[in-house]
Amino acid sequence: MMAEHRDSYNPYIEVAPGSPALSPNPRKARMDTDDALEMKNLPMSPSPMSPAPTLGYYPASLATLTIWLTFIIIMVWLLESAVAHGPRSTRQPWSYTTLPSLLLTVFAQGHGAVTAMHLARVSVSALHSPRTSPNTWAEVFWISDRAWQGPVGILSTILAASRLRVRTSTHFILCAVTCLTALITPIILSRAYPIRNIVVEEQTVITPFVLSVAQMGSVDAWSQIGTGIGSWSTALSIADTYNSSVYLPPGTSRAVDPTDFFFAGSTGGRTATLPGLRLSGQCVPVESTVSSFADFPAFCHAQIADLPYMTAVVSLTPAATNISIQACTNKTWGAAFSTVPPISMSSNVAYIYINSANNTYPGLPGIVVEGMVRCDSQASTGRARLTGNGTYTSFTEEPMYNQTQGGEPILDPLYAMLFYFGTHVTSLNADSGYRAAVARALGFVGTSPRDGAQTSTQPSLKEMATAFWRGVSYTVAGVGLLSRTNDTTYPAVQSGVAAVYVREPRFASAAYTLLGVWLLLLVVVSVRSFRPTFGGSFDSYVTAKLVLDRPGLVQPLSGELAENPNLRERFGRVGRDSLGRVVTVAEGH
Repeated sequence: MMAEHRDSYNPYIEVAPGSPALSPNPRKARMDTDDALEMKNLPMSPSPMSPAPTLGYYPASLATLTIWLTFIIIMVWLLESAVAHGPRSTRQPWSYTTLPSLLLTVFAQGHGAVTAMHLARVSVSALHSPRTSPNTWAEVFWISDRAWQGPVGILSTILAASRLRVRTSTHFILCAVTCLTALITPIILSRAYPIRNIVVEEQTVITPFVLSVAQMGSVDAWSQIGTGIGSWSTALSIADTYNSSVYLPPGTSRAVDPTDFFFAGSTGGRTATLPGLRLSGQCVPVESTVSSFADFPAFCHAQIADLPYMTAVVSLTPAATNISIQACTNKTWGAAFSTVPPISMSSNVAYIYINSANNTYPGLPGIVVEGMVRCDSQASTGRARLTGNGTYTSFTEEPMYNQTQGGEPILDPLYAMLFYFGTHVTSLNADSGYRAAVARALGFVGTSPRDGAQTSTQPSLKEMATAFWRGVSYTVAGVGLLSRTNDTTYPAVQSGVAAVYVREPRFASAAYTLLGVWLLLLVVVSVRSFRPTFGGSFDSYVTAKLVLDRPGLVQPLSGELAENPNLRERFGRVGRDSLGRVVTVAEGH
């Protein structure tokens, strides 16, 4: 009976014929049933009652392109403004530093994308005309993949086209060239406007300690000599002692005693035109027939007509040193500067005969130096353009001293130096400190004692000539120091280094050319192809619509696109059928 029961039982008797197979999961069974019903209800062909697609301009890409052109114009204007503003200030606003950098970054990221967006839109409307549509069905897929957008896609298209033995359309070539231009332009534009460190000059005012006409009236010859000789005893170059107040001609080394300098106040690293004192000249050894101090007076009278001043023989005896000097000059006691142009007197000259030895102790070896030194000098007052790097240019003479001012007159620097030796010989020999200071100033340097006897190095005649010129320089500096006040402001230029945008002309010309070519290509492509169409971008969905009419192109084949000979078929164009639907139309229809 159990066997009879098994034969009569049917487990599928309650299942409807159209139901899906049993599933251990009731929820999944219901979902499968719903999916089957949905597939059954899908239309297998376009319904004649479906509304035909409406053709439109789809202007989004054109509007985006217009906005992008405005962006480019603003960016280029801002870059040019940054270039123009750069040399004006060391402090650049963010709109000329950070903002251009951000705009260049946006341009680099968006230029190619905006270009591709518009070309994808134009490529859809290009399908409507056999003159602008793809040559083959293979090109339809290449345009859908945007193979024209970059070098890799263009190269792969060339290789695939050569394998299929087909040619691309003019529209594809125009799109490729336009995109390549768009890719190159940001690179060239960034090179056209690099950031460089430049020297920037700003207008400002300063209140330096400089020569004052009023203060100069309180300076007399004695204070000039005292201040100058005191500094001379340091045996340092005037450019070292008064580094911030001594200005040299451009290209002159500060490592040696200057033969031409302008003495004024410190400009604090700025450039300004200030009043001051200028001295030029030098002291150098010369050949002469003088062999002793007895010959020197006759030599001086022969060299200088109506000789106004000559010192007696001045002998100094610092420790282990014997120095004898006699000098003559064409200047005498009187004002150094004229009150009317030319401010400087004619070039002044002096001759100095020197005989010195560095050891006065018997039994110890010594060196004797003897010879003639000639000094030429020219001092004047005036104004010069001083720079922050310690140079001066554009010197013009200007009267700054009145001979009727009280006190002893300011002396010619060369005469003041020789006058000191001629009138202070007694005090120089009476004070060992004076003697040691003068010996040091002339270049004598004490050495370690030997057998209880102190010796000194003996400078050469050239070194002593340089030392005398150094003394002349310090008598000028003495006047400048004593005449300085800071009661006047002067216009100045502040120089500094700033990182600013600059224009590289070659790259700028190339960038502007590329932008012009890019815009021209877009205009050509748009004029050729922009018209009402059925889609806003040539993408895979548009391609699917086109292939729907020609399933045989890809259905029976597999492999890569270049391996499908069916894709060599001419594309034709896009049109409408009798129902208004968008369909592909064979070439010639």
